[in-house]
Amino acid sequence: MDPDQAPARRRQRSAAAVVAVLIGCGLLAGLYLADRGEHRAAPPAPAPGAPENSGAPAGSATSAAPGPALERIVLERAPQGKVQVIDLDLPSGRSQLTTDEEWQQRADGDRAHIDLLMVDAATAEFEVPSGDGRIGGVLAPNWPVTRETCLRAANSGSLTRFRVGTGDRSSLASLGLQRGSAICVVTDSRQLVQLSVTDQTFDNAKINTTGRLTVAVTPLGPVTD
Repeated sequence: MDPDQAPARRRQRSAAAVVAVLIGCGLLAGLYLADRGEHRAAPPAPAPGAPENSGAPAGSATSAAPGPALERIVLERAPQGKVQVIDLDLPSGRSQLTTDEEWQQRADGDRAHIDLLMVDAATAEFEVPSGDGRIGGVLAPNWPVTRETCLRAANSGSLTRFRVGTGDRSSLASLGLQRGSAICVVTDSRQLVQLSVTDQTFDNAKINTTGRLTVAVTPLGPVTD
């Protein structure tokens, strides 16, 4: 070997050794970091029932699913030859129009289930029939509407008949029947039902025409006492 080439070869071997050491260190460092990643603690799982993060700002409100729509009944003058009968114990379709003849021919047992009856279609006069434990009353506006207050109103038995007419506004007001009030009835099946007055309209130009009361039906459960 040429003596002049020996130092150069030694330098090359030294450089190669340094490179090998550096590569080895890099591999070891990579394995160490990978090992740390495998053993790193996982983020805590959300609590049971906790909502997932939707990206909405913290504390922002979310809309609740709407409940079932309440059945609404319109109390007004019926067409000629018709009467309105209302059975509050039915799950839906509580209000029906029937002919006066058909109503008169109904069996007594069928008629006993009617909780609100139109007794004079010409003046839109309604009656809460007595008997079978059936009673009714009015919960005036601005009173807290609870089962207890509604039952107390029904137990008063103060509501027996009322007319929904333009000329009857003062008598309706004296009964407390106006928007925001409620008719509370204990049915023949001993169920407490609340009829909230959501709308009241009159024809101011014609004093003898009928008005209109719209009520929303809310069953409040059985009455045991």
